[in-house]
Amino acid sequence: MKKFLVICLTACSLFLVNLNHPAAQEENKAKTESVQFTDAQKSEIAKIQKQLLADKKILIEKYVEYGALSKEEADKMVSHFEKHYKMMEENNFQIPPHRPHTRHMQK
Repeated sequence: MKKFLVICLTACSLFLVNLNHPAAQEENKAKTESVQFTDAQKSEIAKIQKQLLADKKILIEKYVEYGALSKEEADKMVSHFEKHYKMMEENNFQIPPHRPHTRHMQK
């Protein structure tokens, strides 16, 4: 029983220590900051994003042509790319927030 109590107290103390980690505070700062693009900047970014979308479509078509992808898989990928472009357009081409990858830390 004493071992269990010691383990629980140790786990709780480690959890409380990690609450004030500097990386967590920096992450909250980054979420609040947002850049407002001018119309000229938005149009330039939109032009580049459209070119990227067209290049990705060409690349996927080549994979289908060479037999590395099926037509259905290619259609799914292209629709995903188009949805992403529409989302970026709706959000004024702001970079989406980055979710931390904590899964690898659970091992």
